[in-house]
Amino acid sequence: MRNIDVMRILLPPDDNSSDLRLGYLLASAENMLLDYIGRDTLPPRLSDAVVQTALALYNRLGNEGEDKRTENDISVSFSDIINDDIRQRLKNYPRKVGTVNAAHTEKT
Repeated sequence: MRNIDVMRILLPPDDNSSDLRLGYLLASAENMLLDYIGRDTLPPRLSDAVVQTALALYNRLGNEGEDKRTENDISVSFSDIINDDIRQRLKNYPRKVGTVNAAHTEKT
């Protein structure tokens, strides 16, 4: 099943996002994961991680740049786009030799 089809299944039934928008979110998510692991191609097993990351991007639409917000005693916090579960999976794909890892230096 294609990632865009999976996105359509997981989005609310009344969502009418265009394939162009969903395709952009999926491409952005894939690029984020590729940057994280420092590779040029994504292992096929990470296909669902692309969808999960794209859904996080979708849920952030209109809230870009916010970490948290409070309105009328209602507080909303936003998690990282690449959540801990996905980060844990990405550890199985070490960075390519010679790739600089400045943004996500792992702490031990």
